[in-house]
Amino acid sequence: ADGVCDRCGHELTQRKDDTPETVRRRLEVYREQTAPLIDWYDRSRAEQRMIEADRDVDAIYADFRAAVGLDR
Repeated sequence: ADGVCDRCGHELTQRKDDTPETVRRRLEVYREQTAPLIDWYDRSRAEQRMIEADRDVDAIYADFRAAVGLDR
């Protein structure tokens, strides 16, 4: 149904800053600031680790801790 989450059934809400203009600006900032940084790291010889961030926060944090050597 419209306005209801298909997964849990709760009413959907929209953040005040979730607008087409905000999304355009976020993409612009990504292209200007983040993408060049990613390219720089890809070209550098610095050690990198990729962590999948589309998971549970605890799993992401555990992978982060392992990547930076906090779990040794």
